[in-house]
Amino acid sequence: MSKGDNRLKILYILDELKKNSRNSNEGKEKYLSATELISTLNEKYHMNADRKSIYSYIESLIKFGYDIKKTRRGYYLVEHYNSDEADSSFELPELKMIVDALSSSRFISAKKTNSIIHKLEKLTDTDGKQLEQRKLYLERAIKSDNNSVIYNIDSIYTAIMNNEQISFKYQKMEIDFNSPDEKIIAVTKTDDDDKEKLYIQSPYALIWKNEYYYLLCYDSESGSPKTFRVDKMKDVEALEKIKREGAKFFEDINISEYANTAFSMYGGETINVVLRVRKELAGVIADRFGKKISIYHDDSDDYFRCSVNVQKSNQFYSWLSGFSGDIELMVPNTVRTEYIQYLEGLILSYSRN
Repeated sequence: MSKGDNRLKILYILDELKKNSRNSNEGKEKYLSATELISTLNEKYHMNADRKSIYSYIESLIKFGYDIKKTRRGYYLVEHYNSDEADSSFELPELKMIVDALSSSRFISAKKTNSIIHKLEKLTDTDGKQLEQRKLYLERAIKSDNNSVIYNIDSIYTAIMNNEQISFKYQKMEIDFNSPDEKIIAVTKTDDDDKEKLYIQSPYALIWKNEYYYLLCYDSESGSPKTFRVDKMKDVEALEKIKREGAKFFEDINISEYANTAFSMYGGETINVVLRVRKELAGVIADRFGKKISIYHDDSDDYFRCSVNVQKSNQFYSWLSGFSGDIELMVPNTVRTEYIQYLEGLILSYSRN
């Protein structure tokens, strides 16, 4: 058998794995054994192969980057990263993941979520009804009422790309005891003349945090950054030919680090603090601040210390108090004192009641 034939064999094996993975029943894994691959090469392509060569071809495909599962049952192609013939249809597991993300995203309304899921059902070669089943809890999910969010996001991205300012109106929540359905309703913020207030901002980054989209802007009036929740924005428009301000301010700001330091996305003064943390909570610290932080030894083997940047706010103090002393704020002393005052204020409030 020539080298050319051997190259064809590995391509035929790859093709069979792709077809087998796409056509598996209802997205379930259906493995091809070495025996089945040998038989397919012989009967379909009139090529001979033995187990040893099959093992070698599979190893070569894995080294090249293909995600192939190997078990006693055989082989299954999970994804094919390096395929130039990228399939036009999604795999069912991929669509299920997208549906789950859509359903749990609070900033997308239930109506818009349903609309997108119905479109996704048409993108799979397998049973799209499984996607319908994964959104059954939508009626009980806490979702935004703003159906124009995704279009607002598009307008914001356009403004950022074109270095333009945006205008929008902003909503707040109010209590309405006269409403037949909802007691908490969204109303548009007004100015001193009781007219709907129009905001003019320079957008710099969209941040997905705590299940919501936030827009980080530069506010020319205050000369400082401001954050807005995108699902509370309405009538968003990119202001053509009106250039953004605040570029120099954002030159020294790492947006990802900014998002990690914020506890409410409305933040406060950014400071460096040292925390004393029980070792079992290392994962909590990594999830909150990332893995690339300064770590120090503690006097106790059960604890470690770390230095992190945070935005000083009541939300940070609230997060800290939720760990019942397993995470302790050590320095700066001024911030530690403020935290103690925050806790004393809570105790006083509950004592009065």
